[in-house]
Amino acid sequence: MRDMVEDLKVTDTVVAKTTLLQRIATLVREVPETKDAFRSSDGFLLLVHVLSTLSTRIGRRGSQSTRDVAACIKSVFTLASEALKGHAANIEFFEEFIGYSSLSDAVDPLVCNALTADATLGCLLALSFGDIFLVEFFSSLRTKLPETEAMHIHFMEFAPGLASISLPGAFNVLWSFILRTMNTDRALRLIVYRLLEHVTHSTHRNLAVLSMQNILPHLFKSWKANMSSGDDDKEHHILTKILHRLFEMGASTQNSRDLLQCTVKQDGTVDADMFSLLRSSAKSRWPQHFSLDGCSALAMSSTEMKTLPAHGFTFMAWIWLERMPSEPHKLLSISLGSSEAVALSVGSNGALALRTRAVQKVEMLPKSKLTTSRWTHVTLVHHNHRSSHPSVCLFVDGVLSDSLQWAYPKFDDMSPATFIVGDDGATVESSWCVASAYLLSVALDDDFPRFIHHLGPRYSDSFQDQTLIRFLTYEASTSLNMHITAQGASLPENSQLKKAIRGDSIISDSSIVFRVVPQPHDKKDQIVTRGDVFTVCCQPLDLAVWKIGGAALLLRLVALAQTPHELSRALSVFSDCLRNSWQNSDDMERLHGYDVLASTLRARSHLINMTSFETLFEFLGLNFRSPDLSTVVNTIAYRAVALDFELWSKTSADIQRAHLEHFAFLLRASRYRNFTIKMRLSKLGIVRKLLFALQSAWHPQESISLVVNTLVLVAQSSFTAEEAIKPIVSYIAATLAEESQSSSSSSPRSTTSRGDLLRSSTRYKAEQIFEALVSMMRIPSLHSKLAGTLPMPRICLLLLGSHPSPHTACQVLGMLGITLKTSLSSGKNFESAGGWGILKTVLPRVWDRSVHDAALDVLPGRPGDRSTPSKDAIIWILDDLTKLHESSSSFRRVFRSQSTAQLLLDSLNIFSPMRQPPGVLDAKISVKLTHFGLLVAMGKHISTSQKQQILDIVRPGAQSKGRPDPVDTSGSRLSLAQADTVRKASAHIKEWRKTILVSERKHFRQTLLDLQEKRHRVASFEESVSASTTERDIWPHIVRKRVWKLDETEGPHRVRIKMESLLEMLVQNSRSASHEEASSAFDSELLSLSQSELTSPNTVVVPFWTGEDGDHQLAEEITEDKLRRVRHQLEPGDVIEAVSTVCRIAGVDSFLGMLIFGRTHLYMLEGLVENSEGEVIDAANAPEGLFLISGSAVDVRNSQRAQRWYIENIFLFEIFFKDSRTLLVIFLDGSRRQAASQMLLSIALKMRASDPSPTPGSIIPKSLLRSRSSTSAVEKELQLAQRRWQNRELSNFGYLSILNQLSGRTPNDATQYPVFPWVLNDYVSEVLDLSSPNVFRDLTKPMGALTAERREAAEARYANLGSVDEEPFHYGTHFSSSMIVCHFNIRMQPFTSMFKTLQGGDWDLPDRLFSDIRRAYSLASHDIRGDVRELIPEFFTCPEFLENSSNLNFGISQTTGERIHNVKLPAWAKGDPLLFIVTHRRVLESHYVSENLPAWVDLIWGCKQRDVDSANVFHPLSYEGAIDLDKITNDLERQATVGIIHNFGQTPKKLFTSPHPPRNLEGFLSLPVTITRGVPEDALALVRDPEPFKGKYPNSLFRSFQKYGGVRLLPRGAIGLPSIGHEQIEWDQNASDRSLRLVTQVIEQVALACAAFADQDTLVTGSGDNIVRVWRVNQASGRSRRHASSTLSMTHLLRGHTQRVACIATSRTWSVIVSGSGDGSAIVWDLNRGSYRHSIWHGNEILRAEVYLSAINESTGYIATCSASHLMLHTINARPIARLDTVRAPITSLAFHEREYSHLDILATGHDDGSITLWTWNADGTPAGMQAQWEFVEVRRMNSREGVSDTALGSVTALKFFGERLCAGYASGLTYMWTIPT
Repeated sequence: MRDMVEDLKVTDTVVAKTTLLQRIATLVREVPETKDAFRSSDGFLLLVHVLSTLSTRIGRRGSQSTRDVAACIKSVFTLASEALKGHAANIEFFEEFIGYSSLSDAVDPLVCNALTADATLGCLLALSFGDIFLVEFFSSLRTKLPETEAMHIHFMEFAPGLASISLPGAFNVLWSFILRTMNTDRALRLIVYRLLEHVTHSTHRNLAVLSMQNILPHLFKSWKANMSSGDDDKEHHILTKILHRLFEMGASTQNSRDLLQCTVKQDGTVDADMFSLLRSSAKSRWPQHFSLDGCSALAMSSTEMKTLPAHGFTFMAWIWLERMPSEPHKLLSISLGSSEAVALSVGSNGALALRTRAVQKVEMLPKSKLTTSRWTHVTLVHHNHRSSHPSVCLFVDGVLSDSLQWAYPKFDDMSPATFIVGDDGATVESSWCVASAYLLSVALDDDFPRFIHHLGPRYSDSFQDQTLIRFLTYEASTSLNMHITAQGASLPENSQLKKAIRGDSIISDSSIVFRVVPQPHDKKDQIVTRGDVFTVCCQPLDLAVWKIGGAALLLRLVALAQTPHELSRALSVFSDCLRNSWQNSDDMERLHGYDVLASTLRARSHLINMTSFETLFEFLGLNFRSPDLSTVVNTIAYRAVALDFELWSKTSADIQRAHLEHFAFLLRASRYRNFTIKMRLSKLGIVRKLLFALQSAWHPQESISLVVNTLVLVAQSSFTAEEAIKPIVSYIAATLAEESQSSSSSSPRSTTSRGDLLRSSTRYKAEQIFEALVSMMRIPSLHSKLAGTLPMPRICLLLLGSHPSPHTACQVLGMLGITLKTSLSSGKNFESAGGWGILKTVLPRVWDRSVHDAALDVLPGRPGDRSTPSKDAIIWILDDLTKLHESSSSFRRVFRSQSTAQLLLDSLNIFSPMRQPPGVLDAKISVKLTHFGLLVAMGKHISTSQKQQILDIVRPGAQSKGRPDPVDTSGSRLSLAQADTVRKASAHIKEWRKTILVSERKHFRQTLLDLQEKRHRVASFEESVSASTTERDIWPHIVRKRVWKLDETEGPHRVRIKMESLLEMLVQNSRSASHEEASSAFDSELLSLSQSELTSPNTVVVPFWTGEDGDHQLAEEITEDKLRRVRHQLEPGDVIEAVSTVCRIAGVDSFLGMLIFGRTHLYMLEGLVENSEGEVIDAANAPEGLFLISGSAVDVRNSQRAQRWYIENIFLFEIFFKDSRTLLVIFLDGSRRQAASQMLLSIALKMRASDPSPTPGSIIPKSLLRSRSSTSAVEKELQLAQRRWQNRELSNFGYLSILNQLSGRTPNDATQYPVFPWVLNDYVSEVLDLSSPNVFRDLTKPMGALTAERREAAEARYANLGSVDEEPFHYGTHFSSSMIVCHFNIRMQPFTSMFKTLQGGDWDLPDRLFSDIRRAYSLASHDIRGDVRELIPEFFTCPEFLENSSNLNFGISQTTGERIHNVKLPAWAKGDPLLFIVTHRRVLESHYVSENLPAWVDLIWGCKQRDVDSANVFHPLSYEGAIDLDKITNDLERQATVGIIHNFGQTPKKLFTSPHPPRNLEGFLSLPVTITRGVPEDALALVRDPEPFKGKYPNSLFRSFQKYGGVRLLPRGAIGLPSIGHEQIEWDQNASDRSLRLVTQVIEQVALACAAFADQDTLVTGSGDNIVRVWRVNQASGRSRRHASSTLSMTHLLRGHTQRVACIATSRTWSVIVSGSGDGSAIVWDLNRGSYRHSIWHGNEILRAEVYLSAINESTGYIATCSASHLMLHTINARPIARLDTVRAPITSLAFHEREYSHLDILATGHDDGSITLWTWNADGTPAGMQAQWEFVEVRRMNSREGVSDTALGSVTALKFFGERLCAGYASGLTYMWTIPT
């Protein structure tokens, strides 16, 4: 072998090389042992070299040299194939040391040459499949084209060689060459498509290999191009088949994203072909797994385990068999040294077999069988020392299938253990897959394998998560519940199964000896592959959907459907992506997605066909193929969708029938019906929902019988008092009572008018239900439940009513008959209630043949036969009574009762010939009645006296003539007594009926209100799904336009600069927006009740006589929950402590709403108020005058201008929240305000005790706990702020902000907006000279007196007013008003809308709008006709207010003819709003302003606030306490006064009575007095400390630890909790699926990559699944807090990135998150709302580098992001500032220098060479006449070797400024501090 290889090296001719290659190939084939020699002789390297030299030897087409080259190519690949086939060492060597890239380079020239291209491609194909017969594949098939049929036939000759791709790397090389020419070479394309079609449909291994070769995106692109061009249909068809198979295998997130994107066209419609492909992709179920072919195995060894575990062990594995082995094949085994301890194998029939060292035989386990083509979970548990139960248990899919009593294997010698999955010694062909395999050192209980099986084959973690049940799908959870329910008490509480459900840890991390998974989680999981093992990292569509958009994406997909076919496909994708994905299922519940789905389907009910119906209900748990397997697997979805009877009532008749019949599947056909009834449907109130559906008349008349049948079926399944009996009987009673009232009333507004609760058309429904109830009573078990719940004799009278229909009367008599026959006491109870008398009174009115027969059925002894109808009812009765008397002794005994006999006497008296005039009586009736009377009188049961009375009547001739008739008054007295009893009983029944009717009306009204409120909520849920879309959305072309608005979230000093999308606000306002739509579904009159009913007690009390024992109450005790409409808004577990109606102030608007104090949260709900009775009503329905704002009525129906002022009786309250948001509200009165203040104070004190840190957005945290009128608090804060400002601890801006706040100015109120000074006089110069006083405005004078002319005008006005006895003032306008605020902010919402409101709905004249800063200053300072306005804080903070970003049309200026657009800036701003803001702020903090600011403060807040000499007196009504409006009795005068105050403006509250002291101006103004040197001022003085910090961590990170006042060192993969020293968040940097660990809590499957704390309660993490998660840290409380553990719960899930999240930065001060990702972007998120704001892109669409670093400046909100290509700086609204190329100096860490205000911003960057650079940025280098161009400017670069020895520090891994010190962590693990020597 070596000699031939050496000869080959020196051979030059092609023919000789071919000969040698053939000889070597023959030798390798005949003597396999020579393969090692070939490798060691550099044979593979030589083959690549030979290939690389052949391209130069190719001649012309058909020449001998060309044929020789082709033969040589074939020989090379033949030898390579023989040398690699089945030889693991050679394959490993070739892949590692030669590489397929080298092979690709070598054959590249051969493929490029048309003469050898097909031969070379064929050779690569042959090498891939290990069959040299395939060499001629391409060239041979090409000859058969263009006849595709001939090509297909010829293809089958090659098919046997295309069995299995043995070398995926070679196929990858082949595919890369095919891609080059496939688009232009149609013949090649057809051949390749036929090849791929065959391979994808042949074996799972081939499909898996192709899936991993990334061929899908290329084919998909070709398919799209082919579809759009309309080319060859056959080509398109075969390509479609290939793609279906590939997508079924799974696709990458990007491939799935591409498919989803293409599914929706540009016009918003759905592409049918794409949808079909998407549906196939949704069927993907493959987990990541190993594919093993033939003699192959996975092995893991451990030196720690040298014998089997002492207490037993457990094998577990998920296995998929493609085909059964022809002979027994090992699946799992464990060896100790050379001795095999245990082996589990599978036979040719699928049966498992076991062999252990203790029992040296193979035991076949015939009950334990595996099947092909499905994932099966196999668990083998071997117990040690288990005598009472079998020691070996085998579980298949969690169910015990076989057990053995075997001895436990024992080993004397201690040898390392090896765990083997597979059979590397097998001699038979096999093809199977393993998803995961475990060896545990514990023996599991018999029930626990079932739990692990239900986790599914996708689960591959370590069972450490405390909530493992969250990984269960709905179906798995239901199956587990069924098992637990079936086990009942036999399953003890301490069983492993119940412990796992409770969250206890069953399998400790240490008990997992071996874990074999496709992506190893720990370093110890070092898997060694033996033989042909292929790792398949596939991803099903549901997981991709989770990463891309989650459940919201699926809901949007359903909403896009416009045809029945599209809807059925969308629902198919929807259900498939939820069925096996716990992530998407959780997401659906979090979004209230099932309610949204029901709402979406309700709007598309006409599109629902039978396919859609079956798809949806199969997802819910029904099985239409095997109805006996049906149950409800998803109760939440079932309640929302299946029980939405309005939805299904709108569908076609077939769907309605199918929907109603599905209850029969569940309650009759299913074998699981008991479980379904007890565990799934018992608490859903289905009977009540069906009754409500009948009341609401949703279903058409023809479906009513189906609804009633369904009602009966459901009622029978759970025939309990609350679920069925009371609702049904109440419904019948109330409906019949309503009808009874309608028959005796003709008023147009009677109870049966259209406005009734129970519509007049419901009698038919009620009678049907009544008939069904009577039928159910014939079932003894149901009758006993009914009789045990209600007093049936009285119920009969209740349902009878006073004016029943014949049908009702028959049903009542039927019910009475059943009751009397089943209970001996019922007759007496019925008689005592006056029942017979009532029947006597009511029945004759409706008597007909049916009533006659029903009445006789009640009589004792009635056989139930029916006689022939007669002409007259009385004759019928007499004939039947006579027959009954003759045949029934029990009937004859009835006349023992004197009352019964008296009825007969009364009848005889009526019909006696002696008592009636001749001709009046019917002779036939008289004869028959006389005959019946004689029969009774002759009987032995009647009393003697009554017998004589009967005879006296029927035999009048027998009386003594001339003797006066004896007067017997006993009968008449009895009749009177009976009549009185009947009258009282009727009155009682009538009162009872009325009570039930009111109860039912209230119940119906509550249900209707609840439904309306639910519609409102669902509308907001739908809007939240819609509003979650952004420009980065998967379907950006159908995303609504985003309009930006100023966010109410505040930064330092109450600065508002963040912008938010207006779409988010639509979500919050959806209540009012959706009100009309939601309520339109119902008749508004349905909610009306009569006044007496509305004012009746909240609790309906049933009279005591409704039951003998007082317990039988039919009418529900409906205790109205007055706050039911708002409880759904509460956080889970929260409880309402107090509620107050308030008016929220926002700008110039006021909104009525409710302030709700919960136990854990505070809520502000707009649009709802409390009425005088404490009920929650819509604000639009509030009584007039409910809310008065200082004498002015507020229009409660709409948001409106808030007309108000600060006087002593105003009940204003401003609340500051920890998340930097604020709330300004007005209370109805002082007592409510005081109560709210006390409650907030207690809450704040509790929070302060748990969190001593100040509120980030607050500037005076202590005073916020007190009311505004607390003078002492204001004075203390004022003194503190003044002292800090004097000592330069507070900037000028910060000090003015505090003065504004303490004087009652707030950004929440445009009429009391913060006021700031004009500070400049120069708006013309190109460059500002801040050393010249001339550029500044004179701060000692008010704006109205800056020029002599204006001062003279002001003083003249003052004198003139004084001369006419008016209280004089200098100015007719004010320096601050709502109009001024909106005027300046007109380009920025919400001020845009406010301005229009103030202007009456339109813009002002264009020339009067704010368009030029220079002109605005001129009008306010110099123009004699101008105003005296000062500035607002936006002039120093917010560049956005200067730009018309919404492109609003303000009109054309009449002066200049220009369009009013962006604000014109001074020349020195260089056309850049940001430069203007930065420069303007620098001017505010300048020496001149600092020196003169006290004078301006005196004018605004101080001693000169009303100073005549300073010309600083404004309208008297603008000052606090100037007038008491309550003393103005004239309404017109009051309104006029209100108008003056509102329009003129208001002067801030006076804070100072003496001149304001000056500021200390010595030293650097940017530094506090106590600090002499700072980093921006003296960066060159920074030196590194000689000694590092204690402690050393490789790649260290650290953070400031405020509680302990120092630096805490932490390794990578860990961050410490800000407030708890002993706790930290940890994750494994080296793990592929990084679990999140917090002390004892482990959260699996979050793929953690980075994390950061926003505050002590909020953690933000970035993950490998492209998702940013926000977590709440639930900190331990109580005395044991120090030693207790905190826990995490997720609050927000943020999607937007398309690749892994690489870095996270957070800021609670600004409430933002910045996440960097591998997709080349950073996203700015809102921390409070958990919503997307902006994207920052690095690079272009073609080349984007990962953003791996991000930082936020807490002072300014600036954001720095870094990638391998650039360092970028943006504002908090993603406005670009500066950009730096970092390719030459890679950055490894970032940190901002932070100070309340700094004249020079500093950003520190650490580099890979250990150096640190300090940067600033400016626009000083902008060319003249150009717009400002910002750039980074290096301040200083600090070398890694400065100040230390030659220690190798490595790259700078972390930076952090602590004041004026810089802390740096290095890759070596050392941490140094850089300081400025003092």
